[in-house]
Amino acid sequence: MIKSHIYLTRQKMLSSDYEIYYYSDTELEKVNLHHHDFYECYLFLYGDVSYIIEGRDYTLRPGDIILINTKELHQPIIHSKAVSYDRIVLWLNKAFLHGLSSESLDLSSCFEANEKGNVIRTNVDNQQNIKTLLYKLLQMEVYGGLGRELLYKAYITELLVLLNTLVFKSSTQLDIEIKKSNLIEDIIVYINQHLEEDIRIEDLSELFYISKFHLLREFKKFTGTTIHKFIIQKKLILSKELILAGNPITSVYSQCGFGDYSNFFRAFKNEYGVTPKQFYTMMITPCEIQE
Repeated sequence: MIKSHIYLTRQKMLSSDYEIYYYSDTELEKVNLHHHDFYECYLFLYGDVSYIIEGRDYTLRPGDIILINTKELHQPIIHSKAVSYDRIVLWLNKAFLHGLSSESLDLSSCFEANEKGNVIRTNVDNQQNIKTLLYKLLQMEVYGGLGRELLYKAYITELLVLLNTLVFKSSTQLDIEIKKSNLIEDIIVYINQHLEEDIRIEDLSELFYISKFHLLREFKKFTGTTIHKFIIQKKLILSKELILAGNPITSVYSQCGFGDYSNFFRAFKNEYGVTPKQFYTMMITPCEIQE
């Protein structure tokens, strides 16, 4: 039997390849809107939960698989604590997954491709295959035999081949209930395409022919956050990618549409608890970071 983990508020990987957790919670109140610097594969097992990803609210059923890339803001919405909220969460380092890929298949495609969805709902056989592979990875925590690295790489490779098949080649995907607003989706697309600019709420209101009051209300309704905070979070995600790509920290702020460095520095520290320089150091030495 797999023992559940204590829920971690940490959103930073300590491993340079993967981490996996089985959570079973009855007291979890709220998880804030957030993103990761790694890929997340999430198998929903049980609970009264929906999931907001980039303004789309997905109603989850047991067996649903969620795939989230490094740019997507997301949060679970726990509707009732009367039932346990159970799920398996797999974190995958981007470089590690790239190393497992081949010329014929980029295993990260199911996370990154434009046509991919965030939630997979498939038949019982596929659900069981995915659950079996995740359970095998969970058992690696106590595995003491030969070839541990070979085994977990094999399990992850098989899992990602299956997920990519379900995303791009399968006819077994089932319908998923999604609450969304076409207007809010269009606004989010616009924000994502103009992060280097100074995005003002007044300009969005005028561009999309909607009153500022209605815009603020509808955006909060469908995303779970304010439009101002959403824009800041998206700009900060871009800033982290630019920093890791080797851009000078002192010039990144202007590439992300921040008015000056001090505003960027303050927003970064408030959001992540570290300075931009500390973030860069942490990311290039992941195995040395302690929880």
